[in-house]
Amino acid sequence: MEIRKIQVTGAGDTRIISLPKDWAARHQLDKGSNVVIKEMSSGELLIYPTEIPVEKRITRIKESAHVSRDVLAAYLLGSDVIIIESTKDTPLQKKSVIRDLSRQLVGLEILGETQESIELHFLIDSSSLPNPREYVHRCFSIANQMQSDAISAFINDDITLAEEVIERDVEVNRLYFLIVRMLKIMVNDKREISNIKPTTCLDWRMVAAYGENLGDASVDFATTVKKNQNMKSTLAKSSLNKIKKLSSLITMALAESLDSFFAGDVLAAEELKHRIDNQLKNIHKEIQEDISKHDKEVVSKLTSLISFLGQLREVAIDIGDLVIANDTSLNGHYLKD
Repeated sequence: MEIRKIQVTGAGDTRIISLPKDWAARHQLDKGSNVVIKEMSSGELLIYPTEIPVEKRITRIKESAHVSRDVLAAYLLGSDVIIIESTKDTPLQKKSVIRDLSRQLVGLEILGETQESIELHFLIDSSSLPNPREYVHRCFSIANQMQSDAISAFINDDITLAEEVIERDVEVNRLYFLIVRMLKIMVNDKREISNIKPTTCLDWRMVAAYGENLGDASVDFATTVKKNQNMKSTLAKSSLNKIKKLSSLITMALAESLDSFFAGDVLAAEELKHRIDNQLKNIHKEIQEDISKHDKEVVSKLTSLISFLGQLREVAIDIGDLVIANDTSLNGHYLKD
């Protein structure tokens, strides 16, 4: 690290700081060369040449039992080219596994293949992608609809709808993996992040993870509904009405929690948490009590419903906590001795 003094010229309107000689030479900067100056959200100034050679990030992976995990890790870390090679010049054994995985990762395509290797390329220009915020919103919204449909499949004994919920999870996973990739690149390259705080990237990833977990929980419950047709048959109409009401309230609460997160609306988040802790919690408790009146076999079958409804409530609460934790009005307040 170097500390350099600011020089003032003319009438004092212009402030000048010299660039390190070695750095300027390395980037071939001379008199008349242009550099980009960006003010970061932290107040720092970022300076870099207007033309920086773009080097492709290439990752080579040796085939193993964990090749899917290794390819996914390389994708999430921002690799532009991923080359999977067999060991000891033998044919690749997991080509079908690699092909299936590439279909689940946005932008990743097979552009080269031999008996001993597969070459995957990320074909989307990262600069052309929308702000990650849009993908986070979409990922969470799809997952919210999935949980609502999973409950509807239970109430209406709709196996087709349950299967649709299961199928939609692929889209949520694809979006989630793309979001993680984008955020990792942004955090590692300050030119990409500019006016976005690193902590904001972390928060976006957490909300995307909540959406991905919501999708997984919806798939688990939809799978249970599919395997146990007519699960609702032992429940009274009044209990089913309570489930419908709670499902509707949870769907609205999840949508509101997302809106309060992006708006940074602490008051809305606190009000929502209060409502969840009271109205939604009470209805959930009533449904539990209704189910507990049945015999052990029925209770056992419907435990997944109770657990699922509880998970949905917790997600809305967790996002509300995230909003409250980012309350900027608390910044700079310290206890004095």
